[in-house]
Amino acid sequence: MFVMISKALDRVYKAGAVAAGVLLVALCCLVLYSTFARSLGLYAGGASDVAGYVMATGTFTALAYTLRAKRHIRISLFAEKLNGGGRHFLEILCLIVLAVITCFTAWYMVQMTLLSHEFQDRSQGADGMLLWIPQSFVAAGSCLFALAAVHSLFQALIEGRNPQSELSGTSSNESPQEL
Repeated sequence: MFVMISKALDRVYKAGAVAAGVLLVALCCLVLYSTFARSLGLYAGGASDVAGYVMATGTFTALAYTLRAKRHIRISLFAEKLNGGGRHFLEILCLIVLAVITCFTAWYMVQMTLLSHEFQDRSQGADGMLLWIPQSFVAAGSCLFALAAVHSLFQALIEGRNPQSELSGTSSNESPQEL
């Protein structure tokens, strides 16, 4: 059952990675639009504000995929010195810390979005955008990242070894040159 859920979640993370790529292109377009509009003396609206939210949303959605695909930069100075149980314990401890931090970040982003909706906060820019609209996408991305962190933790606890995602065809022992 867990394997089926894990595979389904990995497909969600892949969709998040695709969305992050689309958001990266949108970010580029927003920055180019803002630059050209200003150089031509045109009104750029809230392009800079929206670009910030697009960047934050894309970052969180990409982090979920990269965590599960084991593409994060890892500091393994201590972990590579350990063998067997010690290494597994350290990896579980790191996943616990990651899960706690990402869950707190997701909780905070959702709370901030709800408060912005309740108070009908608007951006400081000339467009006066309701902040809960872009914040909801950032909150969703942070929730996706938190889900990926908790998913990796549960997988490590259930399988009793370093979590290996279906997203990555590599093992944790491969060096970057082997990828």
